[in-house]
Amino acid sequence: MKVLILGAGYGTRLQRDLETSPEHHHLLGIPKALLPLGGRDALITHWLELFRKHGIDVFVVTNAASYDQFCAWAERHGLALDHIASDGTTTNDNRLGAVPDIAFGIRHFGLDDGAVLVVGGDTLFLRDFRLEDWLKRVTPSTCLITTYTVPDESVHKHGIVEVDPSTGVVTSFLEKPDPAETPSRLACPCFYYFAQESLPLIDAFIESSKGKPKEAFDATGKFLAYLYPRYPVNTYLISGRIDVGGLQSYLEADAYFGSN
Repeated sequence: MKVLILGAGYGTRLQRDLETSPEHHHLLGIPKALLPLGGRDALITHWLELFRKHGIDVFVVTNAASYDQFCAWAERHGLALDHIASDGTTTNDNRLGAVPDIAFGIRHFGLDDGAVLVVGGDTLFLRDFRLEDWLKRVTPSTCLITTYTVPDESVHKHGIVEVDPSTGVVTSFLEKPDPAETPSRLACPCFYYFAQESLPLIDAFIESSKGKPKEAFDATGKFLAYLYPRYPVNTYLISGRIDVGGLQSYLEADAYFGSN
């Protein structure tokens, strides 16, 4: 298994927030994945350190605008520069989208020779997450996603999965549903283990989305909706996650991981 971190987004909401907050202007232009956070030089340094403890190789997809910053980060941590790749895009308007970036990263780094764990570069899990326990749930013949419980008032903000209670296997995926549409409260952050046998379905999904608006294939949850009827997807429950969207969520994440 190898890890592919997605860092090719443009963080437009965060950049807007930073522009209106003079005390945080020093963060302008820094990708979310590289924001200093919780005593580390970058958000994704938390992930790099964790995966290295378990001997797991890390690769990163970014964009042309942020490529040099990611290379500087890699050099600080002794990560080979050929583990960083630019998808060639320069603005939010011409971005590839998350799922095409997954396909690009797998192709560019030659990751199709085994399973791939895709991790969102703007997400961290709460401190009680134990990777060693998660690894015990990994099998070569099923995909595995993490889930956590959200309150009723937040259901409409997330992709929600329904699962078979006896097996934990995904039976449905709903994109930002009304709470009345489903009894499930399980959101699924971007921490997706794709078994090697399932990887061709990523390209198949992109091909099936040709001619559709970018919103139809940008978010990773869109691929989950395509994947689960075609390949078994198991679930692993975590206590929660922290997502850096705007300035406030960044400050909260920094405070949480900076506390003892």
